Amino acid sequence: MGRIPAPRQVTRSAYYFLIVGVVLLSIVLYLTLFVFIYSDAEGNSTFSFGSPLSFCSSNDQHAAELAPTITTTTIIARPTHLATSAVTTTPVEASTNPEPAYCNYCTSTDEVCKRYGSFNLARSRAYEGPNARLKRVLRKVRSGQKIKIGIIGGSVSKGHGLRDHRHNWSHIYAEYIRETFVNSTSADPANVEVELINGSVGATVSQYMETCFREHIPEDVDLVIIELAINDQRLEFLAKGYENLIRAVFALPQQPAIINIQVMALMFPTITMGGDLHTAVAQYYDTPILSLRNVLLPHILRSTQLNSSDNSLENYWFHNDANGVDLRHISTNGHRMLGDLLKSFTSRVACEGWREEQSQHASLSGKDSDVVGGWDWVPYDSDRYEGLTLSLPNPNEGPQVSEYIPRLSLFQKFDHTTVLRPAIPFCRTTTTLSGNGNGLSSPYAHLLEALPAPLSTEGPDAFAMWSHPQNPGKVWLTGRKPGVKAAFKVQTSALGRVRVTYLRSGSYGLGSAWCWVDDNRNAGKRLDGHWQYKDIHVANSEVIAENATPGEHTLTCEIMKETRDPAGGTEFRIVAVDAL
Repeated sequence: MGRIPAPRQVTRSAYYFLIVGVVLLSIVLYLTLFVFIYSDAEGNSTFSFGSPLSFCSSNDQHAAELAPTITTTTIIARPTHLATSAVTTTPVEASTNPEPAYCNYCTSTDEVCKRYGSFNLARSRAYEGPNARLKRVLRKVRSGQKIKIGIIGGSVSKGHGLRDHRHNWSHIYAEYIRETFVNSTSADPANVEVELINGSVGATVSQYMETCFREHIPEDVDLVIIELAINDQRLEFLAKGYENLIRAVFALPQQPAIINIQVMALMFPTITMGGDLHTAVAQYYDTPILSLRNVLLPHILRSTQLNSSDNSLENYWFHNDANGVDLRHISTNGHRMLGDLLKSFTSRVACEGWREEQSQHASLSGKDSDVVGGWDWVPYDSDRYEGLTLSLPNPNEGPQVSEYIPRLSLFQKFDHTTVLRPAIPFCRTTTTLSGNGNGLSSPYAHLLEALPAPLSTEGPDAFAMWSHPQNPGKVWLTGRKPGVKAAFKVQTSALGRVRVTYLRSGSYGLGSAWCWVDDNRNAGKRLDGHWQYKDIHVANSEVIAENATPGEHTLTCEIMKETRDPAGGTEFRIVAVDAL
């Protein structure tokens, strides 16, 4: 018979390796479980793609009736007692200064992250960038100094459909700034004053705002938030206007920070709008973008794919009126979300700035810091020797690097020599006039006035402010007889461009005018108030001169005998004159 082999003896070394293996496997399983638990704590499960309504509070109310419109409003978001003198602070050592409360992104105390989830918050940040300008502004408010926030937007930001201006996203944001940094500064809370100037104008595009925004917000703003993504069509000339607007804002005395916000409208022939061209421009100028559409649209598309008759999300996020859902203007819920997205983004930026300050302080004190970022960047010696870091911007060099403004337009051909002049827009407009045409509705506006005779016609036939009795809110500088002239002083700067904005209509009996700059009448342009669209009455801007020398010029417009109006109408209505 064959012999049955005896069992092998288990050695001590085998037992040792078995025990070590079990211990290592336990550690791996523990770490894996910890990572998943930590990820869930960030809030991803609070707003899943499969259940798009799970974050909608049952206590939220739909927007109510259309609110009275105000061209420019000023809200002081501050304590009721008067501010005292500003106090500046310096960072203290990181070891003795715990992180401020706003460094709580998607932790257990982050209520915004609990509401929307980190997944959706990440989607909203269409472009972040290093935010050197915004960090500078937040350092100012943290030190207890007053800041001014200016809003440049359309009817959404003006508050279309809101019953209470406190529901406007801009008011929500201004309140957050004051409340957050009152609690995070060592200065007297009474010093933390946030002035909000809402200079939004309904039915306004970048082509207007690029030169006329200073008629609606003050020049000494610290932060400008731009919302024109759905007002602009996807046209290159409007994208150029948006770029000119950004360059002009950067040229203001305080060198303000800019945040671009993009809302959503679903009533137009295409989903894509001018904001999609704005994105490239904003990135070129290193200005952050927050997108409401990035968050909401995927959920709206999926819900209607699952059930084509489901309009619950449109009803919730868009304004409702007597005509149904208004897919152009967001509701109170939409304003709240936009305010929340701004709050979350700003807290992230403020926290990053605070950590950078701690790192700088530790470095200057010869101490080690746990924070590694751009402000303490030191290239490797090997990179220096190989020439790899010669062109990399080092923010330690100061604002000339961290807040650099490109010397070329995004729409220019690259070269080594061109340096654009600072954009200093000039604008005189009737859109800032009150209904009777005798007063200004914006404290920052300048009255559109014609020069005296002989440059302009005077007397009963002269151009004068006029509004239709049935629509007193819209005012035009109006002339009616052929041969009547109006001349204006304009000031050109970066582009040497002079424009006239005038009303066009197919049913108002409007005529034509010939406009020119200085004595160059033959190089002028004909502007026709009448066009073929019967039911469309809009302001249209026309370039009268380009490449004019920087400085003062005279713009003249004269009503012509010839008219395109079939009934022979010669009335001509001027909305604005501007130069850049």
